[in-house]
Amino acid sequence: MEIAAVHFQGGEKMRKKSYVLLSLFVLASLVLTACGGGATTEAPAPTKVPPTEVPLTEVPPTEAPPPTEGPTVRYCEDGLEGETFTFYSQAGLTGPLSTILGTAFVNALNDSIRDLNEAGGICGAEVVLKLTDTQYDAEQEIATYQQTKGEDPNLMSIVTYGSGATIALAPLLREDHVVNFAAGLNAEAFYVPRDGWTVGVAPIYSDQFAGFVQFLSENWADVKPEGAGDEIVVGVIGWEGPFGAGATTAESLAYAESVGVQVLDLETYAISAEADVVTPLQSLALQGANVIYIQSLGFGPAQVIGVLRVLEMWDKVVVGGCNWAMNTDVLMILGESAPAAIGMYGVFPYNWWNDTEIPGVQQALSAFEAGGYPDSDKGVSYLTSYGGTFAWATILKHAIDMVGFENLDGDAFFDAFKELGTVSALGIFEYDVRDGTRAPRSSQIRQVQLVDGALEFVIVQDFFELPDTRPPAE
Repeated sequence: MEIAAVHFQGGEKMRKKSYVLLSLFVLASLVLTACGGGATTEAPAPTKVPPTEVPLTEVPPTEAPPPTEGPTVRYCEDGLEGETFTFYSQAGLTGPLSTILGTAFVNALNDSIRDLNEAGGICGAEVVLKLTDTQYDAEQEIATYQQTKGEDPNLMSIVTYGSGATIALAPLLREDHVVNFAAGLNAEAFYVPRDGWTVGVAPIYSDQFAGFVQFLSENWADVKPEGAGDEIVVGVIGWEGPFGAGATTAESLAYAESVGVQVLDLETYAISAEADVVTPLQSLALQGANVIYIQSLGFGPAQVIGVLRVLEMWDKVVVGGCNWAMNTDVLMILGESAPAAIGMYGVFPYNWWNDTEIPGVQQALSAFEAGGYPDSDKGVSYLTSYGGTFAWATILKHAIDMVGFENLDGDAFFDAFKELGTVSALGIFEYDVRDGTRAPRSSQIRQVQLVDGALEFVIVQDFFELPDTRPPAE
C-alpha cells in the first residue's frame, strides 16, 4: 500500500513540525496573557446609588407692590380739591328788625366767598355759604345754632350779627367748642368767664365808650361847644335792651370818673321808628349834658340827630356814638337832611371806603361796584363782612397746616386762631385773641365832614389803644 508507507517515512519531520507549532502556540499564549488577552474576569455589577431626593422649597408668589396711596392726613400743600367747607352765618333776614342791618352783608358774603373760591378756595377746597334767618330773635338764634350743630357735628365756627345772639349763644359755644365771630359786642358774653369762644369784629361797647371819654378829656378845649365850661357831662341815650346798655358798664363808668368826666344815668328809647326820643334828650339837657353819646344804629342815630336839631340842642352839645352809629345807612335815612349830621363824632375801629390806599378796601370796592349795588349799601356791614370772610380763611388754612384736614375740629380751629394772635381782614379790620383778648382794643375817632361837596367820615384821631373795661372774670 502506497499511503502507509509515506506516513512512516515522514514521521520524523512531522514531530519536528509539531514541536515548532506547540512552541509557537505556547509563546502566543504567553504573549496574550501578558497583554491581558487571556481569559477575562467580569467586573462586578455596578452598585446602584439611589437618587438623592431634594425637598422642594415652596417659593411664595411674588406680590405686586401696593398702589401708592395719598397721605392719610392731608395738609394744604397736599391739596384739598374735591372737599368742601361751609361758612355758617345766621342773622335777621326777615321780621321787624331786618331792615336795621339790611341786606348789604348778604351781598358781601356771597361776593367774598365767590372771590375766595376763584382764588383757589381753602387749599383747593370749595367754600359754600349757609345763611339762616333768625329775625334777630334770641330763641331763634339758639334753635338755629342747635340745628346747625346737629347737621354738622364737627362745626368749627359761626358768624352772628346781634347782641341777643352773642349773649344767648355764649354758654353753648363754650360747651361745644365753636367760635362765634360776633358783631354784637357785649362785654360779659366775651369775657365772663375768661377764655370764651365769642370773638368780636370790633371793640366791646364799654371799651368804645371809655375810648370816646378819653378822647373828650384829652381834647376838650378843641372840641367843646361854644359856651361850655371845663366840666364834661356825658348823657348816653341807647336802645332798650342789652345793646343800648352796653356802653355804660361799671368798668367804663369807673374809667370816666377816673379822668374827671361825669356820666349821667342811661336814657333809653324803644327800637322803633316811631319811638319817643324827645323826652330822654330833654331829660339829659335838663341835667346839664354837654355831650350826647348814641348807643344805637340805623334809624336810631338818625332819630337822635333829627330831634337834637329840632330842639336846637345840636350846637350846645358834642355828639358822638358807637361804631355802628356812624354809618352810611344813618345818612341815607336822613336823606336830604343828611347834612344835619355834620360835626358828629364816632368811634371807628376799622378802615373805610375812602381809605383806597389799602388793597383790601380796593378789593371790596371792586366787588361792590361789580355787583351794581346801590350807594345805600355802601356801608360798614358790606365792608367788614367782605373782609371777615378772608380772615376766616386765613385761620382755617393755618389750622389745616397745624393738624391736617382730617383732624380739624373746633379746638384745632381756635388753637390756630390763638397761635396767630391777630388776624387781618384784608387790612379793613383786625381780630385779636392774644393773651385772653376776645375783641380789638384800638380805634380811630372820625367825624362827619363835608369834603368836596360830599359827606365823609374823616379821621380826627388815628388808631389808639382803648381803655381796658373788661369785666371781672366771675
